[in-house]
Amino acid sequence: MDAGHQDSISAGELAARFAATVVGNPEVRIARFASLANAQPGEASFLSHPRYRDQLTATKASVVVVTDAVAAQQLGAACTLIQADDPYLFFAKAASWLLQRHRASAVPETVVHRSAVVEAGVTLGRRVRVGAGAVIAAGAVIGDDTDIGAGCIVGEKSQIGAGSYLHARVTIGPGCQIGSRAVIHSGAVIGSDGFGFALQPDRSWLKIPQVGGVVIGDDVEIGANTTVDRGTLDATVIEDGVKLDNQIQIAHNVVIGRHSAIAGCVGIAGSARIGAYCQIGGAAGILGHLEIAEATTIGPMSLVMSSITESGKYVGVYPLQHQADWEKSAAVVRRLPELRRQLQQGLRDQPQYGKKEG
Repeated sequence: MDAGHQDSISAGELAARFAATVVGNPEVRIARFASLANAQPGEASFLSHPRYRDQLTATKASVVVVTDAVAAQQLGAACTLIQADDPYLFFAKAASWLLQRHRASAVPETVVHRSAVVEAGVTLGRRVRVGAGAVIAAGAVIGDDTDIGAGCIVGEKSQIGAGSYLHARVTIGPGCQIGSRAVIHSGAVIGSDGFGFALQPDRSWLKIPQVGGVVIGDDVEIGANTTVDRGTLDATVIEDGVKLDNQIQIAHNVVIGRHSAIAGCVGIAGSARIGAYCQIGGAAGILGHLEIAEATTIGPMSLVMSSITESGKYVGVYPLQHQADWEKSAAVVRRLPELRRQLQQGLRDQPQYGKKEG
């Protein structure tokens, strides 16, 4: 896409939209963002870390977003500059807005691929795009400006809010509710049965019907191959702004508070409640029916076995060591209960144990 494309915008217009300042030619037009190293004329980039300063003088970008335009010019930047307090945040906002503009011009009206199946009673909003082989079951509601990718399945009576994007092969179970501007990546499954079984006298398992749904708020992103189970009776809830990485397991009746971010391969067991603004590192595990306080950070590969009532940073990872050292440390850890008993017995054998001096 060159600078003359109808989807391009002037540097002045872009800066004004996001409360920044132009230094240079405000009429130069850009259509998208690219890295400093690979940007071409008609594209914008940004400098958010000093380690990339050398690329500033060599970039072919028409516009670069910087913190200090004067300093950038002294370094040799010859292109138009946009000065913003936080170039990375400016890039995130501006790039997202440009993508929305491009989509609006590419999908001026609702388009359903000829191989897609849209059952009776489905409500499709304006400018919806339904990809090849997608299936939308009866009674589903799809909001305006939403993309349903190739091979997606949207279950009966599910709802997807405006401006959402389901990548290829996403599965949404029956009766799930997804808010506006959701991004759900390939292979994700929303609304699968929770892992609910009752143990019978003969030690066999009886399945408990999982009749609750999943309720997802606005501006939620769900990574590839992540699973969100439906609730047993009430819904599993993911509140506004939550960001889930790839290959996460969210069990039935879990509640995740607004704007929490969870890295890949985390497992959260049933009925756990995660507070707002939490950050959970990759491969961490959280046992069921626990509560995690708001604004808590949990380190990667940590195992949470009891509720956290006070916000803070919690880490449960055994430090990395050479194998020989680790084996020695592990041997000591295994003996800690025995060593504790020996210490307590030794204290009891002391004549003064338990007595105050004087």
